[in-house]
Amino acid sequence: MAKSWLTRSYNFIDKDPEIDVFRTLYQKERLKEADLAVLAGLSVTTVKNMMGGETRRPLHSTFGKLAGAMGYKYGLQRDDAPDYAKEIPRARDEWKAHKETLRRRRDRAAKRAKNGGA
Repeated sequence: MAKSWLTRSYNFIDKDPEIDVFRTLYQKERLKEADLAVLAGLSVTTVKNMMGGETRRPLHSTFGKLAGAMGYKYGLQRDDAPDYAKEIPRARDEWKAHKETLRRRRDRAAKRAKNGGA
């Protein structure tokens, strides 16, 4: 089964996998959550929720602040150069399929609403 357009470049099940990367760094640094929060300019609750698993999708700025507080630079690093001639047509096809899926869902919902929710 092909990837859907929504998970084409960013795929996670229940939480952002970057959280695990930051949790590992945090554990290696042996900091207290309160100390990390102060260093990062974040609330203790934000750090506690992220390290404790309650936060599923932190903001990029949160990752940046945490990285800076622990002495790391947070940014983009290229793994390999994409083959645009191959990837763009595939991405367009996936986008079209995604739009078609959304259209079918809207049509079904409209049909149900028209039939009284049955």
